[in-house]
Amino acid sequence: MALKKLDTDGEKSRDFVGSLVHGLNVIMAFDANHAQMTLSEVAERTGMNRAGARRYLLTLAQLGFIRQDERQFRLTAKVMELGYAYLSSVPITTIAQPYLDSIRDTTGESVAVAVIDGIDVVHIVSANSTRLMSPTLTVGRRFSVVYASAGRVLLSLKPEEERDLILDKVEFAPLTDRSITSRQQLLKELAQVRRQRYALVDQEIEVGARSLAVPVFNKAGQPVAAINVLTSAATISKKQLVNDYLPVLWDAAQEITRSLVN
Repeated sequence: MALKKLDTDGEKSRDFVGSLVHGLNVIMAFDANHAQMTLSEVAERTGMNRAGARRYLLTLAQLGFIRQDERQFRLTAKVMELGYAYLSSVPITTIAQPYLDSIRDTTGESVAVAVIDGIDVVHIVSANSTRLMSPTLTVGRRFSVVYASAGRVLLSLKPEEERDLILDKVEFAPLTDRSITSRQQLLKELAQVRRQRYALVDQEIEVGARSLAVPVFNKAGQPVAAINVLTSAATISKKQLVNDYLPVLWDAAQEITRSLVN
């Protein structure tokens, strides 16, 4: 997976702190496939020269966010404090957890709440199936807003101008032979999703993965998040998703919405 760096395009104000961007990009350079890296590898992934990358790595190490073992650098658990600051400030993460647990226990499937962040959807709370070989929905994991069911249901409910601003930045990069390949196809799909108020994505992110999502609204009636359930196409049909799982997701979404309103 390509490294996602912070977007610094466009006009910058005089208050823009470039060094903070570089420091955050160093943190974001580490992922599951790059759990530990040398100085040269960090410099290559961030587009910095070695001297610059070294300064940021050593500063982050002194702050406790990175650990150095000889030539290798890796993140420390302290990085989780950055994510926790966000999660603890968003009421839905606390409110949603018992409802996700209930969906998981009822369906036996992994379920999560996701929000749109730029051109991605990000899971902010989840309840994963305890069954062996079941797919896992990880908090903090990002998926393209185009191919994720949560992304589609939220996009479909956005004002047209706001939706188009997001789609102007999206690259249509099919992940399977079932993936939507153009903006025109997506707009047609979003129109249907808007009418039915749910999104079903069948093996567009990964062959064998099938997901369903419904929106959660705030007190102003605006969609702020989506609940999505991830299933295996080998065991759960699209008909079963709609007939059996959709009512369970809708009940939870409505309860969460009521809790956010109160």
